[in-house]
Amino acid sequence: MEYRDNNDSTQGNPKSPAYCEFCQKDSIIFDNSANEFVCSACGCVLNNDSLNNETMQGFIAQSDFTDRSRTGMPESLAVHHKGLSTLIGIGDTDARGKALLPKQKMEIQRLRTWNSRSQLNDSISRNLEKALKYLNNFGDKLCLNNAVIESAAYIYRKAAVKKLAKGRSTIGLVGAALYAACREASTPKTILDVAEICNISSKDLMSHYKLILNELDLRIPASKGPDYVTIVSNRLKLSEKTKREALHILALVQEKGISIGKNPRAIAGAVIYLASQTCDEFIRQVEICQVADISTVSLRKRCKEIRALPGFENLEKIQDI
Repeated sequence: MEYRDNNDSTQGNPKSPAYCEFCQKDSIIFDNSANEFVCSACGCVLNNDSLNNETMQGFIAQSDFTDRSRTGMPESLAVHHKGLSTLIGIGDTDARGKALLPKQKMEIQRLRTWNSRSQLNDSISRNLEKALKYLNNFGDKLCLNNAVIESAAYIYRKAAVKKLAKGRSTIGLVGAALYAACREASTPKTILDVAEICNISSKDLMSHYKLILNELDLRIPASKGPDYVTIVSNRLKLSEKTKREALHILALVQEKGISIGKNPRAIAGAVIYLASQTCDEFIRQVEICQVADISTVSLRKRCKEIRALPGFENLEKIQDI
């Protein structure tokens, strides 16, 4: 988590973007994994509407509407022409609003046709136009920020240049690029999440993901345990007390080195189950296994290993429910 404001927890200014309306403190931090502003004192999520309004008002106040450098859409890798193409409008009127003559309409229509053909004059451009539409659609459904979508578009463009899309599923490569971008940005999204949105099997998505890893020589960092703890806890709708206890247990487990070489989802499920027992919050092992996509045998083994560590004797006895 990245700190937005390092001021002490004192009475804040209501007009400040870092001001919490609930606890009256200037203790707002930015959560990169969830892409939202959170108050570190009370845990409430800050409404981004006020931030967006203040940012937009500041932009309008500082900008000069006569400055022609601000016209047009910004350059983006998530658009097949990167936002730099010339488009001919579909209206049959001139700049004054006067209707064109029949001969002029035929000429403009011919220019539109050649303009479209010149932009999509090769197979790579046609594939990018189709794939990037899928990518933006899937990114919106997964609630990904623009940085992750731009990174996924960059990965797919590299795959398209190497002609990896030839003879393969476009949706599979788009899903693999999205999952790789999420892993690079440490955004907690699993293979099942991306596969469900793309409407393909997780096996097909994993095969395309391994393909782009080998062909593009990507260096994807390993998944972090706290991300899986956050995902599973949010899906199970656990209390904030149980989440913090699970993260505390996970930190002790990583310090002892038990998590090395183990399935991070199994470790996350085990610490969540131990935390729920400690905080007197009823939850069944089957529910955790279904959400974390692990077996009950793996969950019980990880729980047994964690309870055998020094310092965990004070935890309540696990009940196999």
